[in-house]
Amino acid sequence: MSETNNSTAAVSLKDYIIDLDGAKQKPSVAYEVVLENNTDFILRRQTQKVQKELVILVSQGLYYIRDCKNGAIDPVTIGNLRSFLRDLKDSYIDLQQVNWLGALFKESAEFIITVTGDAVLTDMCRHNVPISHDKPRKHVQYWEQNKRLFTRVAQLFPANATASGKYQNCIPVIFWIEARYGANEAMYFAEQLVRSGVRNMRFDSTYRYNPNCEPDSFVKIMESEYSINLRRFIDYICFDLYRQGYGEVTENFFREYMDYLSMQKNFYGKVKEKYPEHFKTAHDVMSLKINLARAAEQCQNFAEQAELVKELEYSAQGYCIVVPTEPKELADEGINLSHCVGDYIDRVASGECHILFLRRRNAPEQSLVTLQLSGRRICQAQGMNRRGITQAERKFLLRWGHEQQIEIAV
Repeated sequence: MSETNNSTAAVSLKDYIIDLDGAKQKPSVAYEVVLENNTDFILRRQTQKVQKELVILVSQGLYYIRDCKNGAIDPVTIGNLRSFLRDLKDSYIDLQQVNWLGALFKESAEFIITVTGDAVLTDMCRHNVPISHDKPRKHVQYWEQNKRLFTRVAQLFPANATASGKYQNCIPVIFWIEARYGANEAMYFAEQLVRSGVRNMRFDSTYRYNPNCEPDSFVKIMESEYSINLRRFIDYICFDLYRQGYGEVTENFFREYMDYLSMQKNFYGKVKEKYPEHFKTAHDVMSLKINLARAAEQCQNFAEQAELVKELEYSAQGYCIVVPTEPKELADEGINLSHCVGDYIDRVASGECHILFLRRRNAPEQSLVTLQLSGRRICQAQGMNRRGITQAERKFLLRWGHEQQIEIAV
């Protein structure tokens, strides 16, 4: 018994203390960034048996995979590059100093092969010019047009900003200006753009799908008969509009701006104010003046046309449909809701379409939503500042449309 007690006493607590962290199984594959700079990087991939390095030296035009144990060299191909990166399934390698890449993912193989296999793209890399991952050659035409300007623009814009809203969308405009007015004017726009508080500037939605297209809306304005001053217009869209409440300047503004210039020319015989302090108001007031002038010739038929759709008036679910009978009602509607319904006076008078008002049942005199009826179809519905209809308004219109056999296409 005494021997057993002595044996027990000899057991030490230290015998049972182990390093749990050290005991954890280490990952079978490890990646390590060996080198990175503006254009180049070397990435090491290590397993229990193999250690290889991916060497991408854009500055030297060298691309290969080296076996660290036996020194064997394999050229970089899409196949072995995919194999090298295959274990980056749920992670990525951050490349903070490689301007053209930024990070390595499992899916980066195609992009690397595209860039390293294209002399123009590697030239852009060497000048620290951004390259689109989705469409690597997206900006090649502008690079080839003026390398020096593109490099300056890339340096001027915030890091990686050419992938985002106003910078990405303005690249075609910058290079159209360069081709038409010269590099100094193009840089003026780029510099003002960086200073501007506008979050997004979009000249033409087609650029998202076709990067080779010209910024049509900007081109039409600058090539119009209205003699728009380039620098004044750049300041207007970058700063004046922001002060007027434009967080974004989209293709809708540029279309309305051309409409505004055209209305002034038609009404006054010339453009009296090219850069209004309150564009939305100026546009709508100008539209109203045009409409009222037209109404003098057209309004004799307005009441007759309104009578044809009088039976469409309706009331239910807290809303009602009102049929305007005088041109003035359309003009008032346009002013109250800040849109251009007054422009439809002549179209209503000629029978081309009808304008109806959606109002709250307890406030039938207060403007709410304007409806355009073409045939038996509601094709437009706009509230204050061209807002769309709410779910409650849509529910009411669907019920009314069902009873009147009118399609609600808004």
